[in-house]
Amino acid sequence: MSNYWCSHIVLDPSDIERMFSTEDGLGAYPSAHEELSEDSKVEMSQVKQVLDQIPAREADFVELYFFSKVRQTTIAELFNISQPTVCYRLQRAAERLRYLIDMPVHDIWLMEQDLRGVLTDDTDIKIMLGMIRTTCQSEVAQELGATQGFVRHRYFRTIDRLKQMRGMEQYVEVFEHVAANLNILKETHRSKWSDPVVYVVV
Repeated sequence: MSNYWCSHIVLDPSDIERMFSTEDGLGAYPSAHEELSEDSKVEMSQVKQVLDQIPAREADFVELYFFSKVRQTTIAELFNISQPTVCYRLQRAAERLRYLIDMPVHDIWLMEQDLRGVLTDDTDIKIMLGMIRTTCQSEVAQELGATQGFVRHRYFRTIDRLKQMRGMEQYVEVFEHVAANLNILKETHRSKWSDPVVYVVV
């Protein structure tokens, strides 16, 4: 049974068990295998290139499941967790990998230099680069000692400003890709399987 509490959705473990309970599958969702190779037509070589940019545990699961063909139940035993948890993390990994692979090509060092040539506030530059690195407004806000609302306002305001400048089109494309996938790189901290699972609604 699911219920709302403040800004959280609280799910009972039995709900998660039903959602992610099929062996080597994702319940009502397409399998992670389909997400990466059939539906998205993503080459495994591309996956390997960005694998180090997702949480280490999810990268381990992807390596074992997709490349070594280890069954989810076996992975669960190796890491002393439940198979539905493995299934959930593979689904999350597939979403993160798709985001990273679809990210417009850019040179982060060159981007910083170009931004410094058109933006006068160093805070705006830190926000833009921080959002690319984390995709998380609250994390960037914490790093800067600011509020999430401040980061959000400055981020979208800077995108609008860059849209008016010649030569900034490729960077706008990158920033809009991030804006369409907020929190996609944020680590998911799951509680013990015997406890309720809490998801934050952004």
